[in-house]
Amino acid sequence: MLVRTSGFSVTVPALLFDPEFLVFDVAPEKGLTKFLVASEEILALSPFIDIRFEPLAQAQFWVSNADLFELESRRDVARPRPAFIFHHAFVCSTLMARCLNRIDAFFSLKEPWILRRLADLKRARAGAASGPGWREYFCRYVCLLCRNFRTGRTPVIKATNVANNLLEDVLDFLPAQRVLYLYSDLESFLISTLRKADDTKQKMPALAQSFLKDGDFARRFPHLSEPSRLTPLQACALVWLVSLYNLKNALGRHPQAALRTLDARVFMDDPPGTLALLSRYFGHDPDGSEMARMTDRSVLETNAKDPSVPYSPGQRQLDMSATASRHGSELADVRAWIEPVAAELEAPDFLQAHRLAG
Repeated sequence: MLVRTSGFSVTVPALLFDPEFLVFDVAPEKGLTKFLVASEEILALSPFIDIRFEPLAQAQFWVSNADLFELESRRDVARPRPAFIFHHAFVCSTLMARCLNRIDAFFSLKEPWILRRLADLKRARAGAASGPGWREYFCRYVCLLCRNFRTGRTPVIKATNVANNLLEDVLDFLPAQRVLYLYSDLESFLISTLRKADDTKQKMPALAQSFLKDGDFARRFPHLSEPSRLTPLQACALVWLVSLYNLKNALGRHPQAALRTLDARVFMDDPPGTLALLSRYFGHDPDGSEMARMTDRSVLETNAKDPSVPYSPGQRQLDMSATASRHGSELADVRAWIEPVAAELEAPDFLQAHRLAG
């Protein structure tokens, strides 16, 4: 059977299961879903599969949502069950995903654009994105991401931080799937922001404003509800705090959630130990050769977003320390400004109760 698309026809098995067909975007007002055609190798090597990935695709096409969802509802082939990594940014999540992708147990899907689009849609619809129609929308697209990859059995879906509002949908609709939330301490998050390009720093107020839409933080703390009036570094601190606040509330509503937390410093201090724990948590006990592949120097000592550039954990720590020295006064001021609220919310102390452990 062939499915008609915007450019050509494809078979049903290819559309639903071929790992070289990536569900990429959605146009809900038109009732269409966009797919990219790209090799599994390119998909694995790319640091992100968001809009930066689109030019790498061999082809693209649109298909009717009604046709796609109907075919997905009638499939009789089991899909691999995913694991998830969520994070609030600047926590070496791309490096972690690259490490996991080195062994056949996992295939890392790094920040798929379809999740970003679902996150935007959920915020735009507010309360309307909680009914049965939303559940079908969310679950269909997550399922369509999960292909039978030749080089990895369990898809590890690493969401962009902008899609953190989907974490509770995972807990609600896919409660059996395991989730890791990767985070950093406030100081590390602020320092990482200072090391970013100016355009990234300038995005912080808008990012904070988005996260404020995901819960009741603004109602509880109205004096922190207008990020546009903050400095970029204050807005950065707010992004950190609101992210953890929203996570805490989600866990409060799902106390038995299959979710574990991990401080990025633990990962960087002990990559082998952390990756062994995480692999087992995601359902695979790695042997010695697999551990060697995940922790090879070609992975751990190169820039996660550009593997052609050498960059080790040691160099990262030196860079972080140098930035902290240059901006000591500014960092102290922002910490003093936000830490009273953080203490009131018991953030990030609550994360220890859910930490990844043996």
